[in-house]
Amino acid sequence: MPIPIIKKIKTLEEKQKVIDAAVADNHNFYIPTHAVIKNDEIVGAWSLGAIPLVTAWHKTDGVNAKDSLIINKSICAIMDDRGHQPYIIACDETSPYINYMEKFGYKNPWKTNLFLSQ
Repeated sequence: MPIPIIKKIKTLEEKQKVIDAAVADNHNFYIPTHAVIKNDEIVGAWSLGAIPLVTAWHKTDGVNAKDSLIINKSICAIMDDRGHQPYIIACDETSPYINYMEKFGYKNPWKTNLFLSQ
């Protein structure tokens, strides 16, 4: 019985085949670094460190709306300066920012949960 293998994506053509396979399976997966292959078929993919993750904390009563706009512009400028496009910014469901993230220019590509390895 064949087992799945993980193969590093080395060309834009390989990357596009993985993206197309994910989209055909109704998944948004646009920055794969590794393909999961079984029976010579793409059956999955991984993105290992390809997308920078931004996490933040702001004191509840220490940052106002104007401050938030300034901070967001600063984050965008820093990430752009470092060549990090796209990047993910985590926003907790209970955050006062959750309803403004799209107004800040972010899109939620899919509903997900993040898990921290221990």
